[in-house]
Amino acid sequence: MSIRAHAPTRIDLAGGTVDLWPLYLLIDEAATVNIAIDLYTEVEIDPSPDDAWHVRTRGSDREVCTASIEELIHVEGAEIAGRLLAFFAPERPLSLTTHSQAPPQAGLGASSSLGISIAGALNGITGFRYGADALIDIVKQVEVELLRTMTGAQDHYPPVFGGAACLWWGKLGHRREPVPVDPERFRERFLLAYSHQPHRSGATNWEVVKRFIEDDRQTVAAVERSGRTAVAIRDALVAADLDSVAELIGDDWQARREMAPAVSSPELEEIIAAAREGGASAARVCGAGGGGCMILAVPDGKRASVAASVVEAGGSVLEYNLAPRGLELIFDDPRGT
Repeated sequence: MSIRAHAPTRIDLAGGTVDLWPLYLLIDEAATVNIAIDLYTEVEIDPSPDDAWHVRTRGSDREVCTASIEELIHVEGAEIAGRLLAFFAPERPLSLTTHSQAPPQAGLGASSSLGISIAGALNGITGFRYGADALIDIVKQVEVELLRTMTGAQDHYPPVFGGAACLWWGKLGHRREPVPVDPERFRERFLLAYSHQPHRSGATNWEVVKRFIEDDRQTVAAVERSGRTAVAIRDALVAADLDSVAELIGDDWQARREMAPAVSSPELEEIIAAAREGGASAARVCGAGGGGCMILAVPDGKRASVAASVVEAGGSVLEYNLAPRGLELIFDDPRGT
């Protein structure tokens, strides 16, 4: 049996660092708001043509081929697939082909989305032993093993569930609250730009947590402000008030810049400044920052000028739509059953 899986990536609007343990335990309002978008990650899993395990990336000439799953874990480019294969332990060798529509290191949660695509497909092949919440935990733990640093959980919910959501982080567990968003109005008001600079999630997150635990007052205040802003954006989305959302994403970016110096960069600031000159009313860098993508609030009639300013400053504009659904699986059974 063969299986195809794809899952969306995400844009986060506020609270993008609040999901890190133990930060959310130490502030009063701990929430993250994000929206799934149709820049998908994909995986195709087929029976192996031989007795080996294969992992390749579509569009690349590079293919990893090993005699055992354990070998895959230590091969660059195949580590997450190898670790997930080791966890799900399929009975026979498989061939995995992966693909991401998001640019590399864009800060859109593509690595977590790909993990969900792979885990979801392997879960299907091995009998659907795990539900949605368990898939999130599995991929999150695999990322910790691979990156050897802390990871949050906000990146895993959009690939699994799709849509827009407020994620509430609590002592006894996390809660996902779906939030209504008009896809067309949102896309008209918010432009997605790519800086062509890689983001630095692991190092940036560690710096923020370290400064918070050491009671750096600026960092503590900034994390608390980001959590409050996420709650305010949730309320604005429920009220269909995109003007307030636009203002609030600018507030969250200011809070994130105050968390740690590595959150921003000269390249990001240059593109944001150019976008503002072109007419953008606010900007926020996606994910942990340091590079990657940013979302820009665009007033009516300013989209073309903002886009041109981004390109002139060295960035590019990424077209996107909101993705209403999360992980999807398609089975291809040669027996027709």
